[in-house]
Amino acid sequence: MRRTGQGYIRVIDFVFYNEKKIRLAVLAAREDVPYAGKSGSGVGDPTASKAIRNATPLRSVMVGGEKLEWPEDWLRVIDATYAWCDNDRLIVAKDRYTGVDYRETCAKLSIGTSQYFRLIDDARNHAALCAAQLGLIKVC
Repeated sequence: MRRTGQGYIRVIDFVFYNEKKIRLAVLAAREDVPYAGKSGSGVGDPTASKAIRNATPLRSVMVGGEKLEWPEDWLRVIDATYAWCDNDRLIVAKDRYTGVDYRETCAKLSIGTSQYFRLIDDARNHAALCAAQLGLIKVC
């Protein structure tokens, strides 16, 4: 799922809305791969196999019927964006992507609609910068 131009905002929204599903899909993919390696003596080393498997980045997972490439990098984008946010941005972003109505968030923070959407845009733009830095999207 790689987009250019303004399509990257849709990808960022998709990833943030589906954060929990992505985390679960990554965990399932990491735990679900059976051990297939054998050492030269015919006795397998499941610990070494698991270490190698966990060190190899996941290419993709299926989330909500969509194939998401490099899901662990996308989780890094989410974590970096939330870490970057100040208190109001963090509340706005987390509320937005967990389905809380924007009017409820505005009332909770005593902010107007335009400030709410500015804070969302700030978080999205930061996420886009992180994603572009990791090569997940192209913004031009």
